[in-house]
Amino acid sequence: MDEAVVVFSRKGLFQTRITAREVRSREHARKLWPLVAPGAMQQMVTWVSPSFENGKLRRRSHFRQLPAEKTYDIKTQFEEEETGRQRAVNESPEHRRAKELIAAELARRLVAGLVMPWAFKDADASDYPLEGNLLLGADQIVTEHPLDTPFGSRFRLDIAVLGPPIQTEPMVLGGVEIELGHAFDGRKALIGKSLGFALISIDISEMTMDDINAQWAERALTATTRNHEQGRRQTYVYLHDLLYPLYAKLPTFLDSEQRHQYLVFADDATLRKLVNWMNLLAKTLDYPSGSVAVAIVNGKSEQSRKMLERAGQVVGPDWEQFNNHQCLRLTVPRPKNPADLQAHRFHMTMARLLLSHTDALVGYKYCNGVDNNHPEEDVWIAHRWIADQNIHTQHRVLPKRLAEPINRLMKVVSDLQRGNAMVEEFG
Repeated sequence: MDEAVVVFSRKGLFQTRITAREVRSREHARKLWPLVAPGAMQQMVTWVSPSFENGKLRRRSHFRQLPAEKTYDIKTQFEEEETGRQRAVNESPEHRRAKELIAAELARRLVAGLVMPWAFKDADASDYPLEGNLLLGADQIVTEHPLDTPFGSRFRLDIAVLGPPIQTEPMVLGGVEIELGHAFDGRKALIGKSLGFALISIDISEMTMDDINAQWAERALTATTRNHEQGRRQTYVYLHDLLYPLYAKLPTFLDSEQRHQYLVFADDATLRKLVNWMNLLAKTLDYPSGSVAVAIVNGKSEQSRKMLERAGQVVGPDWEQFNNHQCLRLTVPRPKNPADLQAHRFHMTMARLLLSHTDALVGYKYCNGVDNNHPEEDVWIAHRWIADQNIHTQHRVLPKRLAEPINRLMKVVSDLQRGNAMVEEFG
């Protein structure tokens, strides 16, 4: 099968098709997960990578239909897969050594006051790279750190980078997971869709104990696609779209005010809680009064209704399913520079609140007041006239739709699996 449908895309449910050749890696496939076959049956599929022999292509990439699951409860599946993973890593001396060496290298950098830079480019989302420092604001490195998911399950992060708490618990600033091979697409996909921090995944499936040493650990944390003959990354950064605006290296001509805006659609009670949380967060992090603007857009008057509809147009055609009469508009200063700890703590905490504590649809405007002149585009496109060169340029900035509820995703996947099972049973 050469083509599949992306169930949750920036255009909405079942709105985007993709060919197997457009999927760049199994990590990219996880970001796109879940995928279904085109047609009325909407049977779930998985991406199969191309295979090579002596440098020559032996099998092209394609999509393969998944067998029906025994259970339609995604939470149960996640926990079974997590149990299986823990069993595998406990039996692997390679995994244990890799985890210890990576943690030691991060701790060495932290003590020495060194940065741990990461960078990648998501060509589907922006013309601009995403860059961060995994150790910004950190004060400790721990292993086997337990984390709760928004859907009530728990998993263990191989290595967690922690910083001082904003309230009571240490703040998770980043994580590293050591991979032993082809993990279940859904487990890693669900983790990636619910984390409010960068997760670095390091693949050791082809490595022996002799390969795993201190020099390897230093290289692995900064490895890129250039390190593999087929272009597959041994090291991959999982980052939720909601954090793209924090890490995107945008040129200043796009936004002279250096303020961007988040548009949140959720039920009325959730919006009220978010107003309180965001105001408290800004105060706790010592933002000057008014620099973080938290406002409810209520469509009671004709003018405010138009404002609400314009906000909904940004986030996508299904915005009214979340709230058809009001939304939250959050206007926040951009990070002043890569070491702006205040901005990083604000944006990462905001992401955690939106992903883990609300069922919210989140849209984005890369600057205050930008007009959505092309609603059919799911990424903001900025136009620039350079007079002295007499040329017009256009720039893909960032996605308009950044997040949707993980619980909605899980319900849709459960329904798909139930439908797939019925197709298999009744033919």
